[in-house]
Amino acid sequence: CGYKRRTYMVVVFLRSIVLYIAVLISMRIMGKGEIAEMNCFDLVITLLIAEVASLPMENNDIPMINGIAALTGLVAMQTIISFLSLKFRKISIILSGKPSILINKGEVDYKELKRERVSINELLEQLRIQGYFNIKYIQYAILETDGSLSVVPTPNYNSTPSKEYKHLPIPLILDGSIIKENLKKLDKDELWLNNILKMHKIKRTKDVLLCILDEYDGVLIQKKR
Repeated sequence: CGYKRRTYMVVVFLRSIVLYIAVLISMRIMGKGEIAEMNCFDLVITLLIAEVASLPMENNDIPMINGIAALTGLVAMQTIISFLSLKFRKISIILSGKPSILINKGEVDYKELKRERVSINELLEQLRIQGYFNIKYIQYAILETDGSLSVVPTPNYNSTPSKEYKHLPIPLILDGSIIKENLKKLDKDELWLNNILKMHKIKRTKDVLLCILDEYDGVLIQKKR
């Protein structure tokens, strides 16, 4: 029994090494660009490769050649479709989609946010990750096909502020909803907020896409369009 167990462990060890090399070769054939800029199609292929490689490692009854054959088929299909995507733009758009402009000429495109199922909060978070804490300094924000966000700042944007922030920009209204906890932090109430909206000729908070108190206590408001 002990001999069989040791033999089984050695077989699993050797099969794992062979399959690791096969997966590594497969990923190299796919190319660095496919790994670095993974779209939906590439993600599916990668997940399938991982699943196909794991089965022969878990079950010694499955011939290893079957796993390698499946890997070869997946890589071949991915290579062919990638080639066709380069030659035919329509195929590329079908498989990978196309970039979406979420902020266009300084204004958030509410319809694009809804179409891409991106919340205004998620957009602000991605901008902060890239170092843009105030949305008024964003001229364009493009959601790329791999899910990353490309940002074009306004000409007057300065990454090094001329004076110290009073505080970070604070959202007061996002997608028609009042952020009550932020009002409490500012020691303000909804009446104060409604008066600001009236000054901008806005009657209902649900018509507001975003309302932000910036780092110098200025108010940025954009209505839904």
